[in-house]
Amino acid sequence: MQPQRSLENQAGNRPLKRGNSTAQVKSPAAGASPSAQTRWRDETRFTLAPGQGIEIKLRMNEGTKAAFAWAVQGKGAVNYDTHGDGGGRSISYQKGRGVPADEGELVAAFTGNHGWFWRNRGNTEVAVVLRTRGDYLELRRPL
Repeated sequence: MQPQRSLENQAGNRPLKRGNSTAQVKSPAAGASPSAQTRWRDETRFTLAPGQGIEIKLRMNEGTKAAFAWAVQGKGAVNYDTHGDGGGRSISYQKGRGVPADEGELVAAFTGNHGWFWRNRGNTEVAVVLRTRGDYLELRRPL
């Protein structure tokens, strides 16, 4: 099952850390205007050293949708795997190698965790920004 594609844009601030990678999860500031809140719900920034990977998931109910856009900042590219798991089920939505950016709409095939795994196979550190919005319960980095 392929994810349906579409898109748009937003931001607030809570740091995450995994190994040597650092991620920032941002949420809309309290009192932000309604138009700002219709853009991106979360913005996550992380840095990957050569060979390093990170996974970020959205907890979603079956059939719900989340728009996303991620991009390597500056030069560089990453390998990625968009997938889901939960309740004894798993699905692979899309994979890519040496990709600088992707955007679309993720439609949960079942209730569970749906998201991305990125790995830097390059020789230099890369910074990535993930932006999401839509009908998901939470954004998290599994341990």
